[in-house]
Amino acid sequence: MRANGTQLWNFSLRRKSVAIFLLLVTLPSILVGYVILSWYDEILRQQFIDSMEKNLNTIELNLTEKIKAVEDISDYMIYQDNFRNFMETPATPAYREQVNKDRTAIEGFIAFQTMSKRYIKSMSLQGIGGNALQIGEPVTGLETNWTDQAKANKGRIVWTDSYPLESGWTGSKRVVSMIRVINSFENPSRPVGEVIVRLDESEITDLLSNAVPTDQGSIFIVRADGAVQLHQDATLVGQPYPDAALLQKVAKPANKVFSLKENGISYVVFNQQMKATGWNIVTMIKEKTIVEKTRAIKASLQILLFVFLVFGLFALIGFELTIIRPILALRKETHRLKQGDFSAQVEIRSRDEVGELGRQFNIMVTTMRELIDNKYKLEIRQKESELRILQSQMDPHFLYNTLDMIRWTARLEKAPETSQLIETLSRFFRMGLNSEKRFTTLAGEMDFVRSYLNLQQKRMGSKLQFSLYMEASLEGAVLLKKVIQPLVENSIKHGFRRRGGQIHVRCYRDGQDMIMEVLDTGVGFTKDKMEQIRQALVERSDDPAVMDHAICNIHERTLLVYGSGYGVELPDQQQEAGACVRLRIPLWMNEQEAEA
Repeated sequence: MRANGTQLWNFSLRRKSVAIFLLLVTLPSILVGYVILSWYDEILRQQFIDSMEKNLNTIELNLTEKIKAVEDISDYMIYQDNFRNFMETPATPAYREQVNKDRTAIEGFIAFQTMSKRYIKSMSLQGIGGNALQIGEPVTGLETNWTDQAKANKGRIVWTDSYPLESGWTGSKRVVSMIRVINSFENPSRPVGEVIVRLDESEITDLLSNAVPTDQGSIFIVRADGAVQLHQDATLVGQPYPDAALLQKVAKPANKVFSLKENGISYVVFNQQMKATGWNIVTMIKEKTIVEKTRAIKASLQILLFVFLVFGLFALIGFELTIIRPILALRKETHRLKQGDFSAQVEIRSRDEVGELGRQFNIMVTTMRELIDNKYKLEIRQKESELRILQSQMDPHFLYNTLDMIRWTARLEKAPETSQLIETLSRFFRMGLNSEKRFTTLAGEMDFVRSYLNLQQKRMGSKLQFSLYMEASLEGAVLLKKVIQPLVENSIKHGFRRRGGQIHVRCYRDGQDMIMEVLDTGVGFTKDKMEQIRQALVERSDDPAVMDHAICNIHERTLLVYGSGYGVELPDQQQEAGACVRLRIPLWMNEQEAEA
Protein backbone atom coordinates (compact mmCIF):
# COMPACT_ATOMS: atom_id res chain seq x y z
CA MET A 1 0.00 0.00 0.00
CA ARG A 2 2.83 2.40 0.81
CA ALA A 3 4.44 1.65 -2.56
CA ASN A 4 1.20 2.41 -4.39
CA GLY A 5 0.77 5.64 -2.43
CA THR A 6 4.32 6.68 -3.31
CA GLN A 7 3.68 6.03 -7.00
CA LEU A 8 0.51 8.14 -6.82
CA TRP A 9 2.36 11.09 -5.26
CA ASN A 10 5.08 10.74 -7.91
CA PHE A 11 2.58 11.59 -10.68
CA SER A 12 3.06 14.87 -12.51
CA LEU A 13 0.95 17.89 -11.60
CA ARG A 14 -0.99 17.60 -14.83
CA ARG A 15 -1.84 13.97 -14.14
CA LYS A 16 -2.79 14.78 -10.57
CA SER A 17 -5.10 17.59 -11.67
CA VAL A 18 -6.75 15.37 -14.26
CA ALA A 19 -7.12 12.60 -11.68
CA ILE A 20 -8.70 15.03 -9.21
CA PHE A 21 -11.08 16.25 -11.91
CA LEU A 22 -12.04 12.69 -12.80
CA LEU A 23 -12.41 11.48 -9.20
CA LEU A 24 -14.11 14.53 -7.66
CA VAL A 25 -16.10 15.92 -10.59
CA THR A 26 -16.59 13.50 -13.47
CA LEU A 27 -17.02 10.24 -11.58
CA PRO A 28 -19.44 11.60 -8.92
CA SER A 29 -21.48 13.34 -11.64
CA ILE A 30 -21.74 10.16 -13.66
CA LEU A 31 -22.63 8.06 -10.60
CA VAL A 32 -25.28 10.51 -9.38
CA GLY A 33 -26.71 10.83 -12.87
CA TYR A 34 -26.78 7.07 -13.27
CA VAL A 35 -28.55 6.59 -9.92
CA ILE A 36 -31.15 9.25 -10.71
CA LEU A 37 -31.77 7.89 -14.20
CA SER A 38 -32.07 4.32 -12.91
CA TRP A 39 -34.43 5.41 -10.14
CA TYR A 40 -36.60 7.40 -12.52
CA ASP A 41 -36.56 4.57 -15.07
CA GLU A 42 -37.78 2.15 -12.43
CA ILE A 43 -40.60 4.50 -11.36
CA LEU A 44 -41.79 5.09 -14.93
CA ARG A 45 -41.50 1.41 -15.73
CA GLN A 46 -43.61 0.46 -12.74
CA GLN A 47 -46.18 3.16 -13.60
CA PHE A 48 -46.34 1.85 -17.14
CA ILE A 49 -46.81 -1.74 -15.92
CA ASP A 50 -49.55 -0.71 -13.49
CA SER A 51 -51.35 1.27 -16.19
CA MET A 52 -51.10 -1.61 -18.66
CA GLU A 53 -52.45 -4.10 -16.10
CA LYS A 54 -55.43 -1.82 -15.44
CA ASN A 55 -56.09 -1.57 -19.18
CA LEU A 56 -55.93 -5.33 -19.57
CA ASN A 57 -58.33 -5.81 -16.64
CA THR A 58 -60.75 -3.45 -18.36
CA ILE A 59 -60.36 -5.31 -21.64
CA GLU A 60 -60.97 -8.62 -19.91
CA LEU A 61 -64.14 -7.29 -18.26
CA ASN A 62 -65.48 -5.89 -21.53
CA LEU A 63 -64.62 -9.03 -23.48
CA THR A 64 -66.04 -11.28 -20.76
CA GLU A 65 -69.22 -9.22 -20.76
CA LYS A 66 -69.64 -9.69 -24.52
CA ILE A 67 -68.94 -13.41 -24.32
CA LYS A 68 -71.31 -13.85 -21.39
CA ALA A 69 -74.06 -11.95 -23.24
CA VAL A 70 -73.70 -14.22 -26.28
CA GLU A 71 -73.67 -17.36 -24.16
CA ASP A 72 -76.78 -16.14 -22.32
CA ILE A 73 -78.56 -15.81 -25.65
CA SER A 74 -77.84 -19.48 -26.38
CA ASP A 75 -79.06 -20.42 -22.88
CA TYR A 76 -82.27 -18.47 -23.51
CA MET A 77 -82.88 -20.45 -26.70
CA ILE A 78 -82.89 -23.69 -24.71
CA TYR A 79 -85.64 -22.55 -22.35
CA GLN A 80 -87.75 -20.40 -24.72
CA ASP A 81 -90.65 -22.19 -26.42
CA ASN A 82 -90.54 -20.27 -29.71
CA PHE A 83 -86.93 -21.35 -30.37
CA ARG A 84 -87.52 -24.99 -29.45
CA ASN A 85 -90.77 -25.18 -31.44
CA PHE A 86 -89.12 -23.54 -34.47
CA MET A 87 -86.25 -26.01 -34.46
CA GLU A 88 -88.35 -29.13 -33.73
CA THR A 89 -91.37 -28.43 -36.01
CA PRO A 90 -91.11 -30.11 -39.42
CA ALA A 91 -90.79 -27.79 -42.41
CA THR A 92 -94.09 -28.89 -44.03
CA PRO A 93 -97.17 -26.90 -45.20
CA ALA A 94 -99.19 -28.33 -42.34
CA TYR A 95 -97.06 -26.55 -39.76
CA ARG A 96 -96.40 -23.38 -41.76
CA GLU A 97 -98.64 -21.14 -39.64
CA GLN A 98 -97.00 -22.27 -36.40
CA VAL A 99 -93.53 -21.94 -37.89
CA ASN A 100 -94.25 -18.38 -39.13
CA LYS A 101 -95.55 -17.42 -35.71
CA ASP A 102 -92.39 -18.73 -34.03
CA ARG A 103 -90.19 -17.17 -36.71
CA THR A 104 -91.76 -13.75 -36.10
CA ALA A 105 -91.10 -13.97 -32.37
CA ILE A 106 -87.51 -15.17 -32.93
CA GLU A 107 -86.74 -12.45 -35.50
CA GLY A 108 -87.93 -9.78 -33.10
CA PHE A 109 -85.72 -11.13 -30.32
CA ILE A 110 -82.62 -11.51 -32.54
CA ALA A 111 -83.16 -8.10 -34.16
CA PHE A 112 -83.20 -6.55 -30.71
CA GLN A 113 -79.98 -8.36 -29.79
CA THR A 114 -78.12 -7.38 -32.95
CA MET A 115 -79.20 -3.75 -32.64
CA SER A 116 -78.35 -3.47 -28.94
CA LYS A 117 -75.09 -5.39 -29.30
CA ARG A 118 -73.21 -3.99 -32.27
CA TYR A 119 -70.52 -6.61 -32.08
CA ILE A 120 -73.06 -9.31 -33.08
CA LYS A 121 -73.12 -9.18 -36.87
CA SER A 122 -74.98 -12.33 -37.79
CA MET A 123 -76.97 -15.13 -36.16
CA SER A 124 -78.05 -18.44 -37.71
CA LEU A 125 -80.50 -21.10 -36.50
CA GLN A 126 -80.82 -24.60 -37.94
CA GLY A 127 -83.51 -27.00 -36.62
CA ILE A 128 -83.76 -30.76 -36.91
CA GLY A 129 -87.13 -30.29 -38.58
CA GLY A 130 -85.50 -28.49 -41.49
CA ASN A 131 -86.39 -24.92 -40.53
CA ALA A 132 -83.48 -22.46 -40.84
CA LEU A 133 -83.13 -18.77 -40.05
CA GLN A 134 -80.32 -16.23 -40.57
CA ILE A 135 -80.61 -12.68 -39.26
CA GLY A 136 -78.08 -9.85 -39.60
CA GLU A 137 -75.44 -9.64 -42.29
CA PRO A 138 -75.83 -12.35 -44.92
CA VAL A 139 -72.60 -14.35 -44.82
CA THR A 140 -71.25 -17.42 -46.56
CA GLY A 141 -68.19 -19.50 -45.89
CA LEU A 142 -66.83 -22.78 -44.58
CA GLU A 143 -67.82 -23.44 -40.98
CA THR A 144 -68.10 -27.21 -41.07
CA ASN A 145 -64.98 -27.79 -38.92
CA TRP A 146 -66.48 -25.78 -36.11
CA THR A 147 -70.01 -27.18 -36.47
CA ASP A 148 -68.61 -30.70 -36.36
CA GLN A 149 -66.73 -29.82 -33.19
CA ALA A 150 -69.92 -28.39 -31.68
CA LYS A 151 -71.81 -31.59 -32.46
CA ALA A 152 -69.03 -33.58 -30.81
CA ASN A 153 -69.33 -31.40 -27.70
CA LYS A 154 -73.07 -32.32 -27.41
CA GLY A 155 -74.38 -29.00 -26.20
CA ARG A 156 -71.25 -27.43 -24.75
CA ILE A 157 -70.34 -24.05 -26.17
CA VAL A 158 -67.61 -23.86 -28.83
CA TRP A 159 -65.82 -20.58 -29.49
CA THR A 160 -64.04 -20.50 -32.82
CA ASP A 161 -60.78 -18.95 -33.83
CA SER A 162 -60.84 -15.94 -36.10
CA TYR A 163 -61.81 -17.12 -39.60
CA PRO A 164 -62.85 -15.45 -42.89
CA LEU A 165 -66.37 -15.20 -44.33
CA GLU A 166 -67.87 -13.44 -47.30
CA SER A 167 -70.45 -10.81 -46.35
CA GLY A 168 -73.19 -9.80 -48.78
CA TRP A 169 -72.95 -6.23 -47.47
CA THR A 170 -69.26 -5.48 -46.85
CA GLY A 171 -67.41 -8.21 -48.75
CA SER A 172 -64.68 -10.30 -47.12
CA LYS A 173 -64.40 -10.05 -43.35
CA ARG A 174 -63.25 -12.05 -40.37
CA VAL A 175 -65.43 -13.19 -37.49
CA VAL A 176 -65.23 -15.03 -34.19
CA SER A 177 -68.26 -17.22 -33.63
CA MET A 178 -70.01 -19.04 -30.84
CA ILE A 179 -71.45 -22.36 -32.05
CA ARG A 180 -73.66 -24.53 -29.90
CA VAL A 181 -75.96 -27.50 -30.32
CA ILE A 182 -79.37 -26.80 -28.71
CA ASN A 183 -80.69 -29.82 -26.84
CA SER A 184 -84.27 -30.58 -25.93
CA PHE A 185 -85.47 -29.11 -22.66
CA GLU A 186 -87.30 -32.28 -21.72
CA ASN A 187 -84.54 -34.61 -22.91
CA PRO A 188 -81.10 -32.86 -22.59
CA SER A 189 -79.34 -35.63 -24.53
CA ARG A 190 -81.47 -35.10 -27.66
CA PRO A 191 -80.30 -32.28 -30.00
CA VAL A 192 -83.07 -30.22 -31.60
CA GLY A 193 -80.98 -27.70 -33.54
CA GLU A 194 -77.87 -25.58 -33.82
CA VAL A 195 -77.17 -21.89 -33.29
CA ILE A 196 -74.24 -19.79 -34.62
CA VAL A 197 -73.66 -16.29 -33.27
CA ARG A 198 -70.99 -14.43 -35.26
CA LEU A 199 -69.03 -11.56 -33.71
CA ASP A 200 -67.21 -9.04 -35.87
CA GLU A 201 -63.48 -9.55 -35.33
CA SER A 202 -62.81 -5.83 -35.85
CA GLU A 203 -64.95 -5.00 -32.81
CA ILE A 204 -62.67 -7.19 -30.66
CA THR A 205 -59.41 -6.10 -32.31
CA ASP A 206 -60.37 -2.44 -31.90
CA LEU A 207 -60.94 -3.10 -28.23
CA LEU A 208 -57.49 -4.68 -28.00
CA SER A 209 -55.61 -2.19 -30.19
CA ASN A 210 -56.86 0.73 -28.09
CA ALA A 211 -54.69 -0.64 -25.32
CA VAL A 212 -51.59 -1.31 -27.48
CA PRO A 213 -50.86 0.68 -30.66
CA THR A 214 -49.29 -1.38 -33.43
CA ASP A 215 -45.99 0.51 -33.38
CA GLN A 216 -45.50 -0.25 -29.68
CA GLY A 217 -46.09 -3.99 -29.79
CA SER A 218 -48.86 -6.52 -30.26
CA ILE A 219 -51.82 -7.97 -28.37
CA PHE A 220 -53.47 -11.30 -29.17
CA ILE A 221 -55.49 -14.09 -27.62
CA VAL A 222 -54.13 -17.59 -27.02
CA ARG A 223 -56.21 -20.63 -26.09
CA ALA A 224 -55.34 -22.82 -23.13
CA ASP A 225 -53.76 -25.37 -25.48
CA GLY A 226 -51.38 -22.72 -26.90
CA ALA A 227 -53.20 -22.21 -30.21
CA VAL A 228 -53.63 -18.63 -31.38
CA GLN A 229 -57.30 -17.63 -31.42
CA LEU A 230 -57.02 -13.99 -32.46
CA HIS A 231 -53.97 -12.22 -33.90
CA GLN A 232 -53.26 -9.34 -36.27
CA ASP A 233 -51.21 -11.84 -38.32
CA ALA A 234 -53.91 -14.10 -39.76
CA THR A 235 -51.37 -16.80 -40.67
CA LEU A 236 -50.83 -17.53 -36.96
CA VAL A 237 -54.53 -18.06 -36.18
CA GLY A 238 -55.37 -21.66 -35.36
CA GLN A 239 -51.68 -22.61 -35.04
CA PRO A 240 -49.59 -23.01 -31.88
CA TYR A 241 -47.74 -19.78 -31.16
CA PRO A 242 -44.23 -20.19 -32.65
CA ASP A 243 -42.38 -19.10 -29.50
CA ALA A 244 -42.36 -22.08 -27.12
CA ALA A 245 -40.78 -20.02 -24.33
CA LEU A 246 -43.73 -17.62 -24.36
CA LEU A 247 -46.27 -20.46 -24.28
CA GLN A 248 -44.43 -22.07 -21.37
CA LYS A 249 -44.65 -18.87 -19.33
CA VAL A 250 -48.22 -18.04 -20.38
CA ALA A 251 -49.37 -21.48 -19.26
CA LYS A 252 -48.70 -20.45 -15.65
CA PRO A 253 -51.27 -17.89 -14.43
CA ALA A 254 -48.76 -16.59 -11.89
CA ASN A 255 -46.63 -15.18 -14.74
CA LYS A 256 -48.53 -11.93 -15.21
CA VAL A 257 -45.55 -9.77 -16.23
CA PHE A 258 -42.24 -11.08 -17.58
CA SER A 259 -39.48 -10.23 -20.02
CA LEU A 260 -38.91 -12.07 -23.30
CA LYS A 261 -36.65 -11.73 -26.33
CA GLU A 262 -38.14 -12.66 -29.71
CA ASN A 263 -36.42 -12.28 -33.09
CA GLY A 264 -33.71 -10.17 -31.49
CA ILE A 265 -36.21 -7.70 -29.95
CA SER A 266 -36.74 -7.39 -26.19
CA TYR A 267 -40.33 -7.31 -24.96
CA VAL A 268 -42.21 -6.85 -21.71
CA VAL A 269 -45.03 -9.40 -21.82
CA PHE A 270 -48.35 -9.04 -19.92
CA ASN A 271 -50.44 -12.17 -19.45
CA GLN A 272 -54.12 -11.72 -18.48
CA GLN A 273 -56.13 -14.92 -18.16
CA MET A 274 -59.89 -14.82 -18.78
CA LYS A 275 -61.55 -16.89 -16.08
CA ALA A 276 -64.77 -17.34 -18.08
CA THR A 277 -63.12 -19.03 -21.06
CA GLY A 278 -59.58 -19.94 -20.01
CA TRP A 279 -58.15 -17.78 -22.80
CA ASN A 280 -55.00 -15.72 -22.29
CA ILE A 281 -54.85 -12.12 -23.44
CA VAL A 282 -51.14 -11.72 -24.23
CA THR A 283 -49.69 -8.25 -24.66
CA MET A 284 -46.10 -7.81 -25.94
CA ILE A 285 -44.71 -4.29 -25.48
CA LYS A 286 -41.34 -3.43 -27.01
CA GLU A 287 -38.76 -2.62 -24.37
CA LYS A 288 -37.69 0.44 -26.31
CA THR A 289 -41.24 1.83 -26.03
CA ILE A 290 -40.84 2.03 -22.27
CA VAL A 291 -37.36 3.47 -22.67
CA GLU A 292 -38.60 6.18 -25.04
CA LYS A 293 -41.04 7.41 -22.42
CA THR A 294 -38.07 8.42 -20.27
CA ARG A 295 -36.14 10.00 -23.13
CA ALA A 296 -37.19 13.57 -22.36
CA ILE A 297 -36.21 13.48 -18.69
CA LYS A 298 -33.02 11.63 -19.61
CA ALA A 299 -32.14 14.34 -22.10
CA SER A 300 -32.69 17.02 -19.44
CA LEU A 301 -30.54 15.20 -16.91
CA GLN A 302 -27.83 14.58 -19.50
CA ILE A 303 -27.78 18.26 -20.43
CA LEU A 304 -27.51 19.19 -16.75
CA LEU A 305 -24.69 16.68 -16.30
CA PHE A 306 -22.94 18.01 -19.41
CA VAL A 307 -23.16 21.61 -18.15
CA PHE A 308 -21.74 20.53 -14.81
CA LEU A 309 -18.85 18.74 -16.52
CA VAL A 310 -18.19 21.75 -18.78
CA PHE A 311 -17.89 24.04 -15.76
CA GLY A 312 -15.57 21.52 -14.17
CA LEU A 313 -13.52 21.41 -17.38
CA PHE A 314 -13.27 25.21 -17.38
CA ALA A 315 -12.00 25.03 -13.80
CA LEU A 316 -9.42 22.44 -14.87
CA ILE A 317 -8.30 24.64 -17.79
CA GLY A 318 -7.99 27.64 -15.46
CA PHE A 319 -5.91 25.57 -13.06
CA GLU A 320 -3.79 24.41 -16.02
CA LEU A 321 -3.13 27.94 -17.30
CA THR A 322 -2.52 29.67 -13.96
CA ILE A 323 -0.61 27.05 -11.99
CA ILE A 324 0.34 23.88 -13.84
CA ARG A 325 1.70 25.41 -17.04
CA PRO A 326 3.97 27.96 -15.27
CA ILE A 327 5.30 25.19 -13.00
CA LEU A 328 5.95 22.92 -15.99
CA ALA A 329 7.75 25.77 -17.74
CA LEU A 330 9.89 26.19 -14.64
CA ARG A 331 10.58 22.43 -14.67
CA LYS A 332 11.60 22.59 -18.34
CA GLU A 333 14.06 25.42 -17.73
CA THR A 334 15.41 23.59 -14.68
CA HIS A 335 16.11 20.58 -16.90
CA ARG A 336 17.96 22.83 -19.35
CA LEU A 337 20.03 24.11 -16.47
CA LYS A 338 20.75 20.54 -15.40
CA GLN A 339 22.06 19.79 -18.92
CA GLY A 340 24.50 22.71 -18.63
CA ASP A 341 22.49 25.36 -20.54
CA PHE A 342 22.89 28.45 -18.37
CA SER A 343 20.79 30.59 -20.70
CA ALA A 344 17.61 29.09 -19.18
CA GLN A 345 15.07 31.75 -18.24
CA VAL A 346 11.44 31.53 -17.10
CA GLU A 347 8.86 33.88 -18.62
CA ILE A 348 7.06 35.73 -15.80
CA ARG A 349 3.31 36.17 -16.41
CA SER A 350 1.96 36.86 -12.93
CA ARG A 351 2.85 38.38 -9.58
CA ASP A 352 1.59 35.55 -7.42
CA GLU A 353 3.64 32.91 -5.64
CA VAL A 354 4.30 31.00 -8.87
CA GLY A 355 5.56 34.17 -10.57
CA GLU A 356 7.78 34.93 -7.59
CA LEU A 357 9.25 31.43 -7.82
CA GLY A 358 10.09 32.07 -11.49
CA ARG A 359 11.79 35.38 -10.68
CA GLN A 360 13.93 33.74 -7.99
CA PHE A 361 14.90 31.01 -10.49
CA ASN A 362 16.04 33.59 -13.04
CA ILE A 363 18.15 35.38 -10.40
CA MET A 364 19.70 32.05 -9.37
CA VAL A 365 20.60 31.14 -12.98
CA THR A 366 22.19 34.56 -13.57
CA THR A 367 24.26 34.20 -10.42
CA MET A 368 25.42 30.70 -11.34
CA ARG A 369 26.38 31.80 -14.84
CA GLU A 370 28.50 34.62 -13.46
CA LEU A 371 30.22 32.33 -10.99
CA ILE A 372 30.98 29.71 -13.65
CA ASP A 373 32.32 32.28 -16.12
CA ASN A 374 34.50 34.03 -13.57
CA LYS A 375 35.83 31.32 -11.29
CA TYR A 376 35.24 27.67 -12.40
CA LYS A 377 35.20 27.63 -16.19
CA LEU A 378 38.98 27.43 -16.61
CA GLU A 379 39.28 24.74 -13.95
CA ILE A 380 36.59 22.59 -15.62
CA ARG A 381 38.32 22.85 -19.01
CA GLN A 382 41.61 21.86 -17.45
CA LYS A 383 40.05 18.77 -15.83
CA GLU A 384 38.46 17.74 -19.13
CA SER A 385 41.79 18.02 -20.89
CA GLU A 386 43.48 15.85 -18.28
CA LEU A 387 40.71 13.25 -18.63
CA ARG A 388 41.15 13.07 -22.42
CA ILE A 389 44.88 12.53 -21.99
CA LEU A 390 44.25 9.75 -19.50
CA GLN A 391 41.70 8.09 -21.76
CA SER A 392 44.01 8.27 -24.78
CA GLN A 393 46.57 6.26 -22.83
CA MET A 394 44.22 3.30 -22.66
CA ASP A 395 45.47 0.98 -25.42
CA PRO A 396 43.49 -2.04 -26.68
CA HIS A 397 46.79 -3.96 -26.52
CA PHE A 398 46.56 -3.76 -22.74
CA LEU A 399 43.35 -5.83 -22.95
CA TYR A 400 44.91 -8.35 -25.38
CA ASN A 401 48.08 -8.76 -23.27
CA THR A 402 46.04 -9.22 -20.10
CA LEU A 403 43.90 -11.92 -21.75
CA ASP A 404 47.05 -13.68 -23.03
CA MET A 405 48.54 -13.60 -19.52
CA ILE A 406 45.35 -15.16 -18.09
CA ARG A 407 45.32 -17.79 -20.87
CA TRP A 408 48.96 -18.85 -20.11
CA THR A 409 48.20 -18.90 -16.41
CA ALA A 410 45.27 -21.29 -17.10
CA ARG A 411 47.59 -23.54 -19.12
CA LEU A 412 50.15 -23.59 -16.33
CA GLU A 413 47.35 -24.52 -13.93
CA LYS A 414 46.35 -27.31 -16.36
CA ALA A 415 42.95 -25.88 -17.28
CA PRO A 416 42.97 -26.39 -21.07
CA GLU A 417 39.25 -25.72 -21.60
CA THR A 418 39.45 -22.41 -19.72
CA SER A 419 42.56 -21.52 -21.71
CA GLN A 420 40.79 -22.29 -24.97
CA LEU A 421 37.81 -20.12 -23.98
CA ILE A 422 40.08 -17.21 -23.08
CA GLU A 423 41.96 -17.63 -26.36
CA THR A 424 38.67 -17.59 -28.28
CA LEU A 425 37.50 -14.49 -26.38
CA SER A 426 40.85 -12.78 -26.99
CA ARG A 427 40.59 -13.53 -30.72
CA PHE A 428 37.02 -12.23 -30.74
CA PHE A 429 38.02 -8.96 -29.04
CA ARG A 430 41.12 -8.58 -31.21
CA MET A 431 39.05 -8.81 -34.40
CA GLY A 432 36.19 -6.74 -32.98
CA LEU A 433 38.21 -3.90 -31.42
CA ASN A 434 40.60 -3.48 -34.31
CA SER A 435 39.07 -0.31 -35.80
CA GLU A 436 41.97 0.75 -38.03
CA LYS A 437 40.29 -0.70 -41.14
CA ARG A 438 36.67 -0.53 -42.24
CA PHE A 439 36.89 -3.64 -44.41
CA THR A 440 37.92 -7.24 -43.95
CA THR A 441 37.94 -10.44 -45.95
CA LEU A 442 35.10 -12.92 -45.95
CA ALA A 443 37.40 -15.50 -44.37
CA GLY A 444 38.24 -13.06 -41.54
CA GLU A 445 34.57 -12.20 -41.02
CA MET A 446 33.70 -15.90 -40.89
CA ASP A 447 36.47 -16.48 -38.30
CA PHE A 448 34.95 -13.63 -36.27
CA VAL A 449 31.51 -15.27 -36.50
CA ARG A 450 32.97 -18.69 -35.63
CA SER A 451 34.65 -17.26 -32.50
CA TYR A 452 31.38 -15.67 -31.43
CA LEU A 453 29.41 -18.88 -32.00
CA ASN A 454 32.01 -20.98 -30.16
CA LEU A 455 31.64 -18.71 -27.14
CA GLN A 456 27.84 -18.89 -27.33
CA GLN A 457 27.97 -22.67 -27.70
CA LYS A 458 30.08 -22.95 -24.58
CA ARG A 459 27.43 -20.91 -22.78
CA MET A 460 24.38 -22.72 -24.19
CA GLY A 461 25.86 -26.19 -24.55
CA SER A 462 24.04 -28.67 -26.77
CA LYS A 463 21.11 -26.27 -27.17
CA LEU A 464 23.00 -24.42 -29.88
CA GLN A 465 24.10 -26.07 -33.12
CA PHE A 466 25.66 -24.13 -36.00
CA SER A 467 27.29 -24.55 -39.37
CA LEU A 468 29.30 -22.14 -41.56
CA TYR A 469 29.44 -22.53 -45.33
CA MET A 470 31.56 -20.46 -47.72
CA GLU A 471 32.44 -21.04 -51.33
CA ALA A 472 36.19 -21.67 -51.63
CA SER A 473 36.63 -18.94 -54.24
CA LEU A 474 35.18 -16.29 -51.90
CA GLU A 475 37.74 -16.48 -49.08
CA GLY A 476 39.48 -13.32 -50.24
CA ALA A 477 36.28 -11.36 -50.98
CA VAL A 478 36.30 -7.92 -49.34
CA LEU A 479 33.35 -6.71 -47.29
CA LEU A 480 32.47 -4.37 -44.44
CA LYS A 481 33.48 -5.55 -40.99
CA LYS A 482 30.87 -6.85 -38.53
CA VAL A 483 27.95 -7.37 -40.93
CA ILE A 484 27.35 -11.09 -40.36
CA GLN A 485 27.99 -11.42 -36.61
CA PRO A 486 25.17 -8.97 -35.61
CA LEU A 487 22.70 -11.01 -37.65
CA VAL A 488 23.85 -14.18 -35.89
CA GLU A 489 23.58 -12.45 -32.53
CA ASN A 490 20.10 -11.23 -33.48
CA SER A 491 19.00 -14.84 -34.14
CA ILE A 492 20.23 -15.99 -30.72
CA LYS A 493 18.81 -12.99 -28.88
CA HIS A 494 15.39 -12.68 -30.55
CA GLY A 495 14.89 -15.99 -32.32
CA PHE A 496 15.67 -18.55 -29.64
CA ARG A 497 14.36 -16.74 -26.53
CA ARG A 498 15.94 -18.98 -23.91
CA ARG A 499 15.60 -22.15 -25.96
CA GLY A 500 17.96 -23.84 -28.30
CA GLY A 501 18.10 -24.12 -32.04
CA GLN A 502 20.28 -24.25 -35.11
CA ILE A 503 22.02 -21.44 -36.99
CA HIS A 504 23.38 -21.83 -40.51
CA VAL A 505 25.52 -19.18 -42.23
CA ARG A 506 25.89 -19.54 -46.03
CA CYS A 507 28.03 -17.35 -48.31
CA TYR A 508 27.90 -17.85 -52.06
CA ARG A 509 28.25 -16.05 -55.37
CA ASP A 510 25.21 -14.73 -57.29
CA GLY A 511 26.45 -13.34 -60.60
CA GLN A 512 28.42 -10.14 -59.84
CA ASP A 513 27.12 -10.09 -56.25
CA MET A 514 27.88 -11.99 -53.09
CA ILE A 515 25.06 -13.35 -50.90
CA MET A 516 25.35 -13.98 -47.17
CA GLU A 517 22.42 -15.74 -45.52
CA VAL A 518 21.76 -16.35 -41.83
CA LEU A 519 19.13 -19.02 -41.22
CA ASP A 520 17.85 -20.12 -37.83
CA THR A 521 15.21 -22.47 -36.44
CA GLY A 522 13.89 -19.98 -33.87
CA VAL A 523 10.46 -18.36 -33.53
CA GLY A 524 10.80 -16.50 -36.83
CA PHE A 525 9.06 -13.30 -37.88
CA THR A 526 5.36 -12.64 -37.59
CA LYS A 527 3.71 -11.38 -40.76
CA ASP A 528 3.14 -7.93 -39.25
CA LYS A 529 6.73 -7.68 -37.96
CA MET A 530 8.17 -8.69 -41.35
CA GLU A 531 6.07 -6.05 -43.15
CA GLN A 532 7.10 -3.45 -40.59
CA ILE A 533 10.82 -4.19 -41.08
CA ARG A 534 10.49 -4.28 -44.88
CA GLN A 535 8.77 -0.91 -44.87
CA ALA A 536 11.50 0.51 -42.63
CA LEU A 537 14.20 -0.85 -44.98
CA VAL A 538 12.55 0.83 -47.98
CA GLU A 539 11.59 4.15 -46.36
CA ARG A 540 14.58 4.29 -43.99
CA SER A 541 12.16 5.21 -41.21
CA ASP A 542 13.24 7.02 -38.06
CA ASP A 543 11.02 4.88 -35.85
CA PRO A 544 13.29 3.77 -32.95
CA ALA A 545 11.23 0.62 -32.39
CA VAL A 546 12.35 -0.58 -35.83
CA MET A 547 15.58 1.23 -36.70
CA ASP A 548 17.34 0.06 -33.51
CA HIS A 549 17.01 -3.46 -34.86
CA ALA A 550 20.33 -5.03 -36.03
CA ILE A 551 18.83 -5.76 -39.46
CA CYS A 552 18.07 -2.09 -40.07
CA ASN A 553 21.44 -0.88 -38.78
CA ILE A 554 23.36 -3.24 -41.11
CA HIS A 555 21.11 -2.24 -44.02
CA GLU A 556 21.89 1.44 -43.37
CA ARG A 557 25.66 0.81 -43.29
CA THR A 558 25.49 -1.24 -46.48
CA LEU A 559 23.57 1.45 -48.37
CA LEU A 560 26.07 4.13 -47.36
CA VAL A 561 28.99 2.06 -48.70
CA TYR A 562 27.60 0.14 -51.67
CA GLY A 563 24.65 2.30 -52.76
CA SER A 564 21.09 1.41 -53.68
CA GLY A 565 20.25 -2.10 -54.83
CA TYR A 566 22.25 -3.69 -52.02
CA GLY A 567 21.59 -4.36 -48.36
CA VAL A 568 19.42 -6.63 -46.26
CA GLU A 569 16.60 -8.67 -47.81
CA LEU A 570 13.86 -10.71 -46.18
CA PRO A 571 12.92 -13.49 -48.63
CA ASP A 572 9.18 -13.97 -49.23
CA GLN A 573 9.45 -17.74 -48.74
CA GLN A 574 10.55 -18.06 -45.12
CA GLN A 575 11.24 -21.41 -43.50
CA GLU A 576 8.48 -23.39 -41.86
CA ALA A 577 10.22 -22.79 -38.52
CA GLY A 578 12.63 -19.93 -37.96
CA ALA A 579 13.77 -17.05 -40.10
CA CYS A 580 16.07 -16.26 -43.02
CA VAL A 581 17.90 -12.93 -43.40
CA ARG A 582 19.88 -12.30 -46.61
CA LEU A 583 22.59 -9.67 -47.15
CA ARG A 584 23.53 -8.74 -50.74
CA ILE A 585 26.72 -6.78 -51.60
CA PRO A 586 28.84 -6.42 -54.77
CA LEU A 587 31.64 -8.96 -55.15
CA TRP A 588 34.96 -7.19 -54.50
CA MET A 589 38.08 -9.35 -54.55
CA ASN A 590 40.71 -6.78 -53.43
CA GLU A 591 40.92 -3.77 -51.16
CA GLN A 592 41.54 -1.38 -54.05
CA GLU A 593 37.97 -1.97 -55.23
CA ALA A 594 36.74 -1.32 -51.69
CA GLU A 595 38.67 1.94 -51.38
CA ALA A 596 37.43 3.00 -54.83
